[in-house]
Formats: sequence, structure tokens, C-alpha cells
Amino acid sequence: MTGPEAMRAGTGRSPGRFARHVQTIIAREVRSRYTGDRLGYLWTYATPLAWVAIVYFVFLFFGSRVPIDTDILSFILSGIIPYATFRYVINAFIRARMAFKQIIALGTTRPAAIYTAVGVVETYNGLFVSAGLLAFNYLFFGYFEMHDVLTALFGFAMAAGLGAAFGYMMVGLGTHSEAFPRSQGIVLRPMFYISGIFYIANELPLRVREILSWNPLFHAIETLREGMFAGYVSVMATPLVPFAWIAAMTSIGWVAKHGGLGRAAEGDDSAASEALM
Repeated sequence: MTGPEAMRAGTGRSPGRFARHVQTIIAREVRSRYTGDRLGYLWTYATPLAWVAIVYFVFLFFGSRVPIDTDILSFILSGIIPYATFRYVINAFIRARMAFKQIIALGTTRPAAIYTAVGVVETYNGLFVSAGLLAFNYLFFGYFEMHDVLTALFGFAMAAGLGAAFGYMMVGLGTHSEAFPRSQGIVLRPMFYISGIFYIANELPLRVREILSWNPLFHAIETLREGMFAGYVSVMATPLVPFAWIAAMTSIGWVAKHGGLGRAAEGDDSAASEALM
């Protein structure tokens, strides 16, 4: 057995081998974050912590009113953390496409294992930051908001899932043109302002809410808030919109990756390996 058939056999299709590959890649990702410095991994959390600090002081400086009966930090966390996780998962998928290019080309590891691993790492990072900041808020300010942990985790999981689906779509479209992965910032920047990070759906005018209801990340954030804050019921949150977007983006990514088979057969080995997913 030679050529593409041998590459397929090397990847393995058993759940046990897939899980081992995922664990190996997770360990590699974690080790790479240290870069020889035990404090290196802390830099992973620098950006979301900076966002939280900046928004917190902006609220204080302008005397902004929190639209929910809670403290400022708890409200900020309910928006920043799911958004940051969404964004970090996308970046991880796009980064992995190039960082693991040679491994994918060799066919020894399925692309699905690589993208699963990097997605798990970034989702864990988001959960770790959330837990740390919630603990910080309780220890230093005496506030702890977690009304329904399962609902909050469900909203968080939808945000991470949206990031994975969007990242997968960019990876698939990237087999046709590098312009697609490079353009992801065009989408991410406005999402910071239209996803309800600084406001809630219930306070928006009806027409604005109808327009923003197409944004799946807004639904994920609102669902997380229903889990965090007792008594808060969003007039907009539904899992149907995030699930529909996840399904659509995943389908586009799959079709794009497999649509590259014809071009890959003409000589692009790395694209062919990715298309095996």
C-alpha cells in the first residue's frame, strides 16, 4: 500500500488513536506556550485581561450604568470572556493550518485531531480565565454571580463552537485562496461592537434588536447571562440561531476543503492531505 492509501492508513480511524493524537497535540500546544519561560503561558491570558481592565475603567470613568442588577466586573465578564474565547478559537484554527502543515502533508495525523486539539486548548483557556476572574471578583469585591452554571456553560460552549465553525470555514476556504483566512479580522473587529458585550438585548430598540438577532454570538452571550444573573431573561436568546450558523459554516468549510480535491490531485500534496478530513 503506497501513496495516498498509505497516508490514509497512517492517520488511523479508531477513536482510541484519534484521542491519543488529540492528547499529543494538546501537550505540544501547552509546551509551546512556555517557550522556555515558566511565565510564558500567562501571556495567553494577557489580552482578555487587558480588555476586561480597559472596559472596567471606562465604565468607572464615564459613570456608565450597568443594565443588569449586578456589579460592573460581573457584567463585563459576561460579555468579554465568551467573545475572547470565540476569537481565540478562530485564531487557533487559522494558526494551526500553517503550524501543522508538514504534519498534515505527511498524513500521520488527521486534520480533525489537530483542529479538535487547538479548539480544546483555547476553550480551556477561556474557562480558566473565567474561573479566575470570578474568584478574584468574589475575594476582593465580594460579588459572585452564577445563577445556573449549566446554562452559563451552554452559552459559553456555543461561543466556542461558533469560533470553531468559523475557523473551520476559513481553513476550508483557505485551500482555494489565502485571502479568506487573512480577511478574518474584517469580521472579528465589528463583532466586538455588535455582540452585546457592553449592553443587553432587552434595552435595545425593537428594530435594532431585530437586526442584531442575526448575530449568533449575541445569542450565545445572552444565554450565558441568563445563566449568570438570577432574574435575567433575555428577550432574544435562542440556541437555534447559533446552531444554524455552526451547521452552515461547518458545511461551507467541508465543501470548500473537499472541493479542493481536483486541484490538489494536480500536485498540491498538502491540500490533498487536508482534504482527507
